[in-house]
Amino acid sequence: MKTLFVCSTKKIQSHVGEEYDSILEVEDQPTTDTIQDWANRIAGRIRALWHEQKQANAPDPTVACRLDGPTPYHAILANLQIRMKEDEGIALDLPYLQGINMEVTDKETLELLEKLDGKKQ
Repeated sequence: MKTLFVCSTKKIQSHVGEEYDSILEVEDQPTTDTIQDWANRIAGRIRALWHEQKQANAPDPTVACRLDGPTPYHAILANLQIRMKEDEGIALDLPYLQGINMEVTDKETLELLEKLDGKKQ
């Protein structure tokens, strides 16, 4: 497993000394003009880390992504987790979501959560 750390500029100093396979420092608040560019950059890093594992014949290539940034980046990662798995077969793990217990009753949200974790809520 390879690790990617996506961190906003304001918070990067609090992570000095932590080790990841790749670190992407992102702007503190993406705009509608920059959000797609950031999604493309993050997807590119994920692909690169996944392909490194495939080339090394890793048995279960996965990219784990940690996030310390604002909500738009969470939305990007959640979307990429679904899209990259379906389109490219790339496994993206979002361990920062583990242990979060949400009470959700909205049908559309439940369907999205099912796609994210592969389980019924």
